[in-house]
Amino acid sequence: MFDSRAAIAEAGPTQLRVPMVMEAETVVLESGPMVTQTETWSPELLASLDWLRIGELARAIAEHHGCELAQSCVLSDGAVMFGMLEQPRSGSPQRALVKVANWNNWGPSAEKVTEFGREVQMAGNARGIFIAPGGFSPAALMAAQEYRIETVDAAALHRVLMTLPPERSDFFYAIATSGHFTTPSCPVCLEKLKRVEFATQGPPPERTFTQSGLIADHVNCGVIEVAAGCEVTFLHEVRAQEIRIAGHACGDFVCEGQVILEPGGTLTGTVAARSVDVRDGGELRGQFRILEGALQPFSTSAPRWHWRCENPRRPACAGIVFEPHDALKK
Repeated sequence: MFDSRAAIAEAGPTQLRVPMVMEAETVVLESGPMVTQTETWSPELLASLDWLRIGELARAIAEHHGCELAQSCVLSDGAVMFGMLEQPRSGSPQRALVKVANWNNWGPSAEKVTEFGREVQMAGNARGIFIAPGGFSPAALMAAQEYRIETVDAAALHRVLMTLPPERSDFFYAIATSGHFTTPSCPVCLEKLKRVEFATQGPPPERTFTQSGLIADHVNCGVIEVAAGCEVTFLHEVRAQEIRIAGHACGDFVCEGQVILEPGGTLTGTVAARSVDVRDGGELRGQFRILEGALQPFSTSAPRWHWRCENPRRPACAGIVFEPHDALKK
């Protein structure tokens, strides 16, 4: 794998230009756990990869298909962007702008897709390709359709890899899964981030969702609010003392107190709560049951963790904090 540290030694902390390409001549394997030959690509594996590996993999696939690539631009949030020319030797080559979602928005919101769509429009006469291993919400897909952005999630990326010649796919697999391939890299210095644990005395008192998207972590709060105009899908059970829905929420909800559906708010899924207040214009779509008796306390002390950069040589690294994608790693 290309070692891009030297290439960005003089780059600024917020935007790095990295020529990331998987080449046989420039492979540098990291020390770390090795994979067995019986393992192979899967959407789950792709979604677990470091953002830097995804960016390198995207470039390698594009180069395999004959595209001419510009250098990659790595942003401070771990997003990767690069331009390329498709079918460069044909009579009508196509310009394209490719973006890999930033780590903390592995399943980007509609706002993130719209932001990229505007960047593609500014590029002029180019098409956009958005790679988001965490998948796209319905609202994000609608935004992509509006801006004619091609969306690529982990399943779509897996299908592309399966169409490659076996020796090429196997080579990409060996490089992408070398070393600590699920540990994210720092977008400032490209060193591997460190797992930092910290103790919490219970869930945060309130959490408000103001952007549409897919929530892959476990949500446990005092008060949860979904703002008007937002479409939020929760992959894991949501637990709270009070839930207020003014937008659109989908999932399984356990509420120690009251669930309030504001005018225009909709909740789809299963709800277990002490009571539900559906106000004029609100709608509950799914199953509802009344909670009775005492519940286990929601506010339990538990160790939590996140990824941080501990490189003392670059001050900008201190601000790099990535959340774990695997919500089970607590």
